[in-house]
Amino acid sequence: MEENAVSLLEDILRIYAPSGKEEPLSRFLAEKMKSLGFKDVIIDRVNNVIGTIGSGSPSVLLCGHMDTVPGIQPVRISEGLVFGRGAVDAKSSLAAMIMAASKFVNKGDFGKIIVSGVVDEEGKGIGIKELIKNGVKADYAIFGEPSGIENITIGYKGRISLTIVCKTASVHASAPWMSQNAVEKAFEVWNAIRAYASEKKNEKNRFDSLTACITKIRGGTTHNVLPGTCKITTDMRIPPQMSCSTVYQDIMKIIEKYQSDLSFPKIEIEVGDMTEPFETDRNSLLVKALTVAIFEITKKRPMLLRKTGTGDMNAFGHAFKVPVVTYGPGNPHLSHTHKECIEISEYLSSIEIYHKAILNLYKFHQKNRN
Repeated sequence: MEENAVSLLEDILRIYAPSGKEEPLSRFLAEKMKSLGFKDVIIDRVNNVIGTIGSGSPSVLLCGHMDTVPGIQPVRISEGLVFGRGAVDAKSSLAAMIMAASKFVNKGDFGKIIVSGVVDEEGKGIGIKELIKNGVKADYAIFGEPSGIENITIGYKGRISLTIVCKTASVHASAPWMSQNAVEKAFEVWNAIRAYASEKKNEKNRFDSLTACITKIRGGTTHNVLPGTCKITTDMRIPPQMSCSTVYQDIMKIIEKYQSDLSFPKIEIEVGDMTEPFETDRNSLLVKALTVAIFEITKKRPMLLRKTGTGDMNAFGHAFKVPVVTYGPGNPHLSHTHKECIEISEYLSSIEIYHKAILNLYKFHQKNRN
């Protein structure tokens, strides 16, 4: 079993799958899952791969993403480590989920396990959106990301990506009084939005704070022309006590104040992404089942993490209103780096933890129903 598990991880690391180019890995995993005994294995319209084991209640989704950030990294094993792009983020989680689920083939009652490898998690979330659109749902869900085997992520902040667009008449820089500077005016609006975010800041808790930062600026054409167009792309992270819609409405009120001044240039707002924050009840059966499983394997009680990033679990949790957590092996600080690697022992332990978590979840779920 251990040799097969390491072999699977090596195989999928060798298949380069940056966002948008996951199809070869999707086909490989579909065949692998069939050979392991998964039923109803399909590849959907966007190249998500989905397979099931068992039936009945409870149903649990194990979901990992196949894609990685760009950049080929040689795959090798050295001193108990497996190196390669995606070793941490997050092919090891997906491989561990597949191996853990396969242990239930031809076994007794445990409910239904759905395993899915999704595309484009590192991009715009096309994979998870398609999964939701197709009604692939479950009573509980675990998303595979590197939390470290002794931690469970129960919450992620939400995200809004907005681009502020300001356009003015472009004139010669020697006569700046003849028009308004699009860059300067766009920054006036940005400073108002940043001030709004600062008012929602919790000095003692970053997770409960609204944050805003600039991620991209485009403005001006040449050195001696007053800028006539400026685009400022921003990234705002939203805590669970707020919502994307509320933040967006507040920002539009800020914009409306500027637009009510007829002398101010026209401002447009382009929405790039809007993902609601999500946090699972720490007392849910899912958290309990995974906590017990981690303790059984590591002899340590896991930490429950609330992270300032955003993940696929946000979309799934909001769509189906079920307990969802994120869990997987690996050091998240190695994600997207040229040093990306996973400890083989940690990877193998995560397989046992996923396996025991499903067993525990079935036991707790049945007990809760009686």
